[in-house]
Amino acid sequence: MTGSRYPSADRLLEEAVDQSGLTNFGPGDFREGLEVLLDSLERDGDLHPDTDPEVVGDFRRRLVNRLELEAWYTEYPEVDTVGVRGPVDINGLPRTGTTALADMLSLDPQFRSLRGWEQTRPVPPPRAGDEANDPRRRAFEAMHATRSDADRSMHIMEIDATMEDTEILGMSFHGQQMMLPVPSYRDWWREADLTETYCHHRRVVKLLGSQCPPDLWLFKAPHHKFHLESLAAAYPDVRFVMTHRDPAKVVPSYTSIVSSIMPPAEGARDLQSLGREISDHLRIGMEHAIAERARIGEDRFLDVHHRDLVGEPAATIRRIYGWLGLDLTPEVERTILAWQEANRMGAQGTHRYTAEQFGLTAEQLRADYDFYIRRFDVAVED
Repeated sequence: MTGSRYPSADRLLEEAVDQSGLTNFGPGDFREGLEVLLDSLERDGDLHPDTDPEVVGDFRRRLVNRLELEAWYTEYPEVDTVGVRGPVDINGLPRTGTTALADMLSLDPQFRSLRGWEQTRPVPPPRAGDEANDPRRRAFEAMHATRSDADRSMHIMEIDATMEDTEILGMSFHGQQMMLPVPSYRDWWREADLTETYCHHRRVVKLLGSQCPPDLWLFKAPHHKFHLESLAAAYPDVRFVMTHRDPAKVVPSYTSIVSSIMPPAEGARDLQSLGREISDHLRIGMEHAIAERARIGEDRFLDVHHRDLVGEPAATIRRIYGWLGLDLTPEVERTILAWQEANRMGAQGTHRYTAEQFGLTAEQLRADYDFYIRRFDVAVED
Protein backbone atom coordinates (compact mmCIF):
# COMPACT_ATOMS: atom_id res chain seq x y z
CA MET A 1 0.00 0.00 0.00
CA THR A 2 1.53 3.32 -1.01
CA GLY A 3 1.19 6.51 0.98
CA SER A 4 -0.28 9.77 -0.18
CA ARG A 5 2.77 11.26 -1.87
CA TYR A 6 2.84 8.91 -4.86
CA PRO A 7 -0.16 7.66 -6.84
CA SER A 8 -1.38 4.09 -6.52
CA ALA A 9 -0.80 1.50 -9.23
CA ASP A 10 -4.54 1.58 -10.02
CA ARG A 11 -4.45 5.31 -10.56
CA LEU A 12 -1.41 5.13 -12.84
CA LEU A 13 -3.05 2.42 -14.95
CA GLU A 14 -6.19 4.53 -15.26
CA GLU A 15 -4.16 7.56 -16.28
CA ALA A 16 -2.27 5.55 -18.92
CA VAL A 17 -5.57 4.30 -20.36
CA ASP A 18 -7.00 7.83 -20.41
CA GLN A 19 -3.87 9.23 -22.05
CA SER A 20 -3.64 6.57 -24.76
CA GLY A 21 -7.25 5.62 -25.33
CA LEU A 22 -6.12 1.98 -25.14
CA THR A 23 -6.92 -0.74 -22.61
CA ASN A 24 -4.82 -3.86 -23.32
CA PHE A 25 -1.59 -3.92 -21.30
CA GLY A 26 -0.54 -7.25 -22.78
CA PRO A 27 0.92 -10.43 -21.33
CA GLY A 28 3.33 -10.78 -18.47
CA ASP A 29 3.56 -9.70 -14.87
CA PHE A 30 4.07 -5.97 -14.39
CA ARG A 31 1.55 -5.07 -11.70
CA GLU A 32 3.48 -6.52 -8.75
CA GLY A 33 6.70 -4.74 -9.70
CA LEU A 34 4.88 -1.42 -10.05
CA GLU A 35 3.30 -1.81 -6.63
CA VAL A 36 6.58 -2.80 -4.96
CA LEU A 37 8.36 0.11 -6.66
CA LEU A 38 5.80 2.67 -5.53
CA ASP A 39 5.84 1.31 -2.00
CA SER A 40 9.64 1.37 -1.86
CA LEU A 41 9.75 4.91 -3.19
CA GLU A 42 7.30 5.96 -0.49
CA ARG A 43 9.14 4.22 2.36
CA ASP A 44 12.78 4.41 1.28
CA GLY A 45 12.89 7.45 -0.97
CA ASP A 46 14.72 10.66 -0.17
CA LEU A 47 13.74 12.56 -3.31
CA HIS A 48 12.93 16.25 -3.33
CA PRO A 49 9.21 16.82 -4.01
CA ASP A 50 10.09 18.76 -7.16
CA THR A 51 11.20 15.45 -8.73
CA ASP A 52 7.76 13.84 -8.41
CA PRO A 53 6.30 14.86 -11.81
CA GLU A 54 9.29 13.49 -13.72
CA VAL A 55 9.55 10.27 -11.69
CA VAL A 56 5.83 9.50 -11.87
CA GLY A 57 5.76 10.59 -15.50
CA ASP A 58 8.33 7.93 -16.37
CA PHE A 59 6.15 5.24 -14.78
CA ARG A 60 3.11 6.45 -16.71
CA ARG A 61 5.06 6.60 -19.99
CA ARG A 62 6.16 2.99 -19.58
CA LEU A 63 2.56 1.92 -19.05
CA VAL A 64 1.53 3.81 -22.19
CA ASN A 65 4.36 2.05 -24.04
CA ARG A 66 2.86 -1.31 -23.05
CA LEU A 67 -0.53 -0.25 -24.34
CA GLU A 68 0.87 1.03 -27.63
CA LEU A 69 2.93 -2.14 -28.09
CA GLU A 70 -0.16 -4.33 -27.84
CA ALA A 71 -2.14 -2.07 -30.16
CA TRP A 72 0.63 -2.38 -32.75
CA TYR A 73 0.67 -6.17 -32.45
CA THR A 74 -3.11 -6.22 -32.89
CA GLU A 75 -2.87 -4.15 -36.07
CA TYR A 76 0.22 -5.93 -37.41
CA PRO A 77 0.12 -9.52 -36.11
CA GLU A 78 2.89 -10.51 -38.53
CA VAL A 79 5.37 -8.85 -36.16
CA ASP A 80 5.12 -11.97 -34.01
CA THR A 81 6.86 -13.96 -36.79
CA VAL A 82 9.91 -11.66 -36.90
CA GLY A 83 13.14 -13.60 -36.38
CA VAL A 84 15.55 -12.90 -33.55
CA ARG A 85 19.04 -14.41 -33.91
CA GLY A 86 21.39 -14.67 -30.99
CA PRO A 87 21.66 -12.46 -29.11
CA VAL A 88 25.22 -11.87 -28.03
CA ASP A 89 24.85 -10.58 -24.48
CA ILE A 90 27.60 -8.53 -22.79
CA ASN A 91 27.28 -8.53 -19.00
CA GLY A 92 29.28 -8.61 -15.79
CA LEU A 93 29.97 -6.15 -13.02
CA PRO A 94 29.48 -2.53 -14.17
CA ARG A 95 32.59 -0.47 -14.93
CA THR A 96 34.42 -3.54 -16.24
CA GLY A 97 34.39 -2.55 -19.91
CA THR A 98 30.84 -3.56 -20.82
CA THR A 99 30.07 -0.20 -22.42
CA ALA A 100 33.36 0.06 -24.31
CA LEU A 101 33.03 -3.47 -25.67
CA ALA A 102 29.39 -2.93 -26.63
CA ASP A 103 30.25 0.33 -28.38
CA MET A 104 33.01 -1.38 -30.33
CA LEU A 105 30.89 -4.33 -31.46
CA SER A 106 28.02 -1.98 -32.33
CA LEU A 107 30.22 -0.58 -35.09
CA ASP A 108 29.91 -3.90 -36.95
CA PRO A 109 26.88 -3.74 -39.30
CA GLN A 110 26.21 -7.46 -38.90
CA PHE A 111 24.90 -6.72 -35.38
CA ARG A 112 21.52 -5.15 -34.59
CA SER A 113 22.06 -2.86 -31.63
CA LEU A 114 19.41 -2.22 -28.98
CA ARG A 115 19.64 1.56 -29.04
CA GLY A 116 18.63 3.83 -26.21
CA TRP A 117 16.62 6.23 -28.32
CA GLU A 118 14.28 3.54 -29.68
CA GLN A 119 13.62 2.02 -26.25
CA THR A 120 12.15 5.15 -24.66
CA ARG A 121 9.12 4.86 -26.93
CA PRO A 122 9.22 1.68 -29.07
CA VAL A 123 6.07 2.43 -31.10
CA PRO A 124 6.20 3.01 -33.99
CA PRO A 125 9.19 0.78 -34.75
CA PRO A 126 12.09 2.53 -36.49
CA ARG A 127 12.43 2.17 -40.25
CA ALA A 128 15.68 1.16 -41.89
CA GLY A 129 17.25 4.01 -43.84
CA ASP A 130 15.23 6.69 -42.07
CA GLU A 131 16.70 6.47 -38.60
CA ALA A 132 18.59 9.76 -38.91
CA ASN A 133 15.24 11.55 -39.28
CA ASP A 134 13.53 9.70 -36.45
CA PRO A 135 12.38 12.31 -33.90
CA ARG A 136 13.34 9.97 -31.06
CA ARG A 137 16.90 9.79 -32.33
CA ARG A 138 17.04 13.55 -32.86
CA ALA A 139 15.89 14.15 -29.29
CA PHE A 140 18.50 11.71 -27.98
CA GLU A 141 21.16 13.42 -30.07
CA ALA A 142 20.17 16.83 -28.70
CA MET A 143 20.33 15.49 -25.14
CA HIS A 144 23.74 13.98 -25.83
CA ALA A 145 25.04 17.33 -27.08
CA THR A 146 24.23 18.98 -23.75
CA ARG A 147 26.12 16.48 -21.57
CA SER A 148 28.61 18.07 -19.24
CA ASP A 149 32.34 17.36 -19.33
CA ALA A 150 32.02 15.64 -15.95
CA ASP A 151 29.28 13.39 -17.30
CA ARG A 152 31.36 12.52 -20.37
CA SER A 153 34.35 11.65 -18.20
CA MET A 154 32.24 9.15 -16.25
CA HIS A 155 30.48 7.32 -19.04
CA ILE A 156 30.81 6.89 -22.80
CA MET A 157 27.57 7.30 -24.72
CA GLU A 158 27.26 6.54 -28.43
CA ILE A 159 23.90 7.40 -29.97
CA ASP A 160 23.57 4.28 -32.11
CA ALA A 161 25.36 1.75 -29.91
CA THR A 162 23.54 -0.94 -27.99
CA MET A 163 22.59 0.23 -24.51
CA GLU A 164 21.17 -1.20 -21.30
CA ASP A 165 17.59 -2.39 -21.70
CA THR A 166 16.49 -0.25 -18.76
CA GLU A 167 13.39 1.02 -20.55
CA ILE A 168 12.30 -2.37 -21.88
CA LEU A 169 12.57 -4.03 -18.48
CA GLY A 170 10.98 -0.89 -17.07
CA MET A 171 7.88 -1.57 -19.12
CA SER A 172 7.43 -4.66 -16.95
CA PHE A 173 8.54 -2.82 -13.79
CA HIS A 174 11.13 -5.55 -13.36
CA GLY A 175 14.17 -3.40 -14.02
CA GLN A 176 16.99 -2.75 -11.58
CA GLN A 177 15.88 0.88 -11.01
CA MET A 178 19.35 2.05 -10.01
CA MET A 179 18.41 5.65 -10.80
CA LEU A 180 16.00 5.77 -7.84
CA PRO A 181 16.56 5.43 -4.06
CA VAL A 182 14.53 2.24 -3.70
CA PRO A 183 16.66 -0.35 -1.83
CA SER A 184 13.70 -2.47 -0.69
CA TYR A 185 12.51 -2.69 -4.29
CA ARG A 186 15.96 -3.93 -5.29
CA ASP A 187 15.83 -6.50 -2.50
CA TRP A 188 12.61 -7.80 -4.07
CA TRP A 189 13.91 -7.56 -7.64
CA ARG A 190 17.06 -9.59 -7.04
CA GLU A 191 14.97 -12.62 -6.09
CA ALA A 192 12.05 -12.03 -8.46
CA ASP A 193 11.25 -14.41 -11.30
CA LEU A 194 11.93 -12.56 -14.57
CA THR A 195 10.78 -15.36 -16.90
CA GLU A 196 7.67 -13.48 -18.02
CA THR A 197 9.62 -10.22 -18.09
CA TYR A 198 12.11 -11.51 -20.66
CA CYS A 199 9.33 -13.06 -22.75
CA HIS A 200 7.83 -9.57 -22.94
CA HIS A 201 11.34 -8.23 -23.61
CA ARG A 202 11.56 -10.46 -26.69
CA ARG A 203 8.16 -9.15 -27.79
CA VAL A 204 9.54 -5.59 -27.74
CA VAL A 205 12.72 -6.64 -29.53
CA LYS A 206 10.70 -8.28 -32.32
CA LEU A 207 8.77 -5.07 -32.83
CA LEU A 208 11.93 -2.92 -32.89
CA GLY A 209 13.50 -5.20 -35.47
CA SER A 210 10.39 -5.65 -37.61
CA GLN A 211 11.29 -2.84 -40.02
CA CYS A 212 14.95 -2.41 -39.20
CA PRO A 213 17.31 -5.36 -39.80
CA PRO A 214 19.67 -7.17 -39.28
CA ASP A 215 18.30 -9.76 -36.89
CA LEU A 216 21.52 -10.76 -35.07
CA TRP A 217 21.03 -8.83 -31.84
CA LEU A 218 23.68 -7.37 -29.57
CA PHE A 219 22.65 -6.76 -25.96
CA LYS A 220 24.64 -5.15 -23.17
CA ALA A 221 23.55 -4.84 -19.57
CA PRO A 222 25.53 -5.48 -16.38
CA HIS A 223 22.24 -6.13 -14.57
CA HIS A 224 21.57 -9.21 -16.72
CA LYS A 225 23.91 -11.12 -14.42
CA PHE A 226 21.17 -11.26 -11.78
CA HIS A 227 18.76 -13.30 -13.94
CA LEU A 228 20.78 -15.12 -16.61
CA GLU A 229 18.51 -18.17 -16.69
CA SER A 230 15.39 -16.09 -17.33
CA LEU A 231 17.17 -14.32 -20.18
CA ALA A 232 18.32 -17.65 -21.63
CA ALA A 233 14.79 -19.05 -21.41
CA ALA A 234 13.47 -16.23 -23.61
CA TYR A 235 16.48 -16.32 -25.94
CA PRO A 236 17.56 -19.98 -26.18
CA ASP A 237 20.44 -19.23 -28.57
CA VAL A 238 21.99 -16.46 -26.46
CA ARG A 239 25.75 -16.48 -25.91
CA PHE A 240 27.30 -14.47 -23.11
CA VAL A 241 30.45 -12.35 -22.98
CA MET A 242 31.23 -11.57 -19.34
CA THR A 243 33.69 -8.80 -18.51
CA HIS A 244 35.83 -8.66 -15.37
CA ARG A 245 37.82 -6.14 -13.32
CA ASP A 246 39.09 -5.57 -9.80
CA PRO A 247 35.99 -4.90 -7.61
CA ALA A 248 37.98 -2.35 -5.60
CA LYS A 249 37.97 -0.23 -8.77
CA VAL A 250 34.51 -1.20 -9.96
CA VAL A 251 32.28 -0.67 -6.91
CA PRO A 252 33.35 2.88 -5.91
CA SER A 253 33.27 4.02 -9.54
CA TYR A 254 29.77 2.68 -10.04
CA THR A 255 28.59 4.16 -6.75
CA SER A 256 29.87 7.53 -7.87
CA ILE A 257 27.92 7.29 -11.12
CA VAL A 258 24.73 6.18 -9.37
CA SER A 259 25.00 9.06 -6.90
CA SER A 260 25.29 11.49 -9.81
CA ILE A 261 22.32 10.22 -11.84
CA MET A 262 19.76 9.92 -9.04
CA PRO A 263 17.30 12.81 -8.91
CA PRO A 264 18.06 15.43 -6.24
CA ALA A 265 17.39 14.50 -2.63
CA GLU A 266 15.45 16.49 -0.09
CA GLY A 267 18.37 17.29 2.16
CA ALA A 268 21.71 15.52 2.14
CA ARG A 269 21.84 12.04 0.64
CA ASP A 270 23.56 9.38 2.76
CA LEU A 271 26.37 8.43 0.38
CA GLN A 272 27.93 5.94 2.77
CA SER A 273 24.68 4.02 3.06
CA LEU A 274 24.41 4.11 -0.73
CA GLY A 275 27.93 2.74 -1.06
CA ARG A 276 27.20 -0.18 1.24
CA GLU A 277 23.94 -0.97 -0.54
CA ILE A 278 25.54 -0.96 -3.98
CA SER A 279 28.47 -3.08 -2.85
CA ASP A 280 26.13 -5.70 -1.39
CA HIS A 281 23.83 -5.51 -4.40
CA LEU A 282 26.59 -6.13 -6.94
CA ARG A 283 28.14 -8.89 -4.85
CA ILE A 284 24.82 -10.74 -4.67
CA GLY A 285 24.43 -10.27 -8.42
CA MET A 286 27.77 -11.93 -9.06
CA GLU A 287 26.83 -14.78 -6.74
CA HIS A 288 23.68 -15.26 -8.83
CA ALA A 289 25.70 -15.12 -12.05
CA ILE A 290 28.22 -17.76 -11.01
CA ALA A 291 25.49 -20.16 -9.92
CA GLU A 292 23.28 -19.61 -12.95
CA ARG A 293 26.00 -19.78 -15.60
CA ALA A 294 27.03 -23.16 -14.19
CA ARG A 295 23.47 -24.40 -14.78
CA ILE A 296 23.22 -22.80 -18.24
CA GLY A 297 26.56 -24.28 -19.29
CA GLU A 298 30.02 -22.75 -19.19
CA ASP A 299 30.39 -23.30 -22.94
CA ARG A 300 27.89 -20.48 -23.48
CA PHE A 301 30.18 -17.94 -21.73
CA LEU A 302 33.37 -16.16 -22.76
CA ASP A 303 35.29 -14.26 -20.08
CA VAL A 304 37.01 -11.01 -21.08
CA HIS A 305 39.24 -9.11 -18.68
CA HIS A 306 39.35 -5.34 -18.59
CA ARG A 307 43.15 -5.36 -18.63
CA ASP A 308 43.12 -7.28 -21.94
CA LEU A 309 40.43 -5.12 -23.54
CA VAL A 310 42.49 -2.01 -22.69
CA GLY A 311 45.99 -3.41 -23.19
CA GLU A 312 45.47 -5.79 -26.11
CA PRO A 313 42.29 -4.65 -27.88
CA ALA A 314 43.06 -6.21 -31.28
CA ALA A 315 43.80 -9.65 -29.84
CA THR A 316 40.79 -9.45 -27.53
CA ILE A 317 38.38 -8.50 -30.30
CA ARG A 318 39.71 -11.29 -32.53
CA ARG A 319 39.27 -13.78 -29.69
CA ILE A 320 35.65 -12.70 -29.22
CA TYR A 321 34.85 -13.01 -32.93
CA GLY A 322 36.59 -16.36 -33.12
CA TRP A 323 34.59 -17.67 -30.17
CA LEU A 324 31.35 -16.40 -31.70
CA GLY A 325 32.24 -17.88 -35.08
CA LEU A 326 31.65 -14.53 -36.78
CA ASP A 327 33.59 -12.93 -39.61
CA LEU A 328 35.69 -9.92 -38.59
CA THR A 329 36.43 -8.00 -41.76
CA PRO A 330 39.58 -5.86 -41.98
CA GLU A 331 37.45 -2.73 -42.41
CA VAL A 332 35.38 -3.43 -39.30
CA GLU A 333 38.49 -4.27 -37.30
CA ARG A 334 40.12 -0.97 -38.30
CA THR A 335 36.95 0.92 -37.34
CA ILE A 336 36.75 -0.81 -33.97
CA LEU A 337 40.41 -0.20 -33.12
CA ALA A 338 40.20 3.44 -34.22
CA TRP A 339 37.25 3.90 -31.87
CA GLN A 340 39.15 2.23 -29.05
CA GLU A 341 42.14 4.52 -29.53
CA ALA A 342 39.97 7.64 -29.63
CA ASN A 343 38.11 6.57 -26.48
CA ARG A 344 40.94 5.08 -24.46
CA MET A 345 40.80 5.54 -20.70
CA GLY A 346 41.06 9.21 -19.80
CA ALA A 347 40.43 10.48 -23.32
CA GLN A 348 37.22 12.23 -22.22
CA GLY A 349 38.64 13.46 -18.92
CA THR A 350 39.14 11.92 -15.51
CA HIS A 351 36.33 10.58 -13.36
CA ARG A 352 37.25 11.69 -9.84
CA TYR A 353 35.96 10.02 -6.67
CA THR A 354 37.26 8.10 -3.66
CA ALA A 355 36.08 4.84 -2.16
CA GLU A 356 36.11 6.40 1.27
CA GLN A 357 33.49 9.03 0.44
CA PHE A 358 31.07 6.12 0.01
CA GLY A 359 32.15 4.32 3.16
CA LEU A 360 34.19 1.77 1.21
CA THR A 361 37.80 0.57 1.28
CA ALA A 362 39.77 -1.43 -1.26
CA GLU A 363 40.73 -4.00 1.36
CA GLN A 364 37.16 -4.69 2.44
CA LEU A 365 35.87 -4.83 -1.13
CA ARG A 366 38.51 -7.35 -2.15
CA ALA A 367 37.70 -9.43 0.91
CA ASP A 368 33.96 -9.32 0.17
CA TYR A 369 34.55 -10.25 -3.47
CA ASP A 370 37.31 -12.78 -2.86
CA PHE A 371 35.10 -15.56 -4.28
CA TYR A 372 34.81 -13.59 -7.52
CA ILE A 373 38.50 -12.66 -7.76
CA ARG A 374 39.52 -16.29 -7.29
CA ARG A 375 36.83 -17.74 -9.58
CA PHE A 376 37.83 -15.60 -12.56
CA ASP A 377 41.49 -14.91 -11.73
CA VAL A 378 40.79 -11.17 -11.64
CA ALA A 379 43.89 -8.98 -11.52
CA VAL A 380 44.19 -6.68 -8.51
CA GLU A 381 45.06 -3.18 -9.70
CA ASP A 382 47.32 -0.60 -8.09
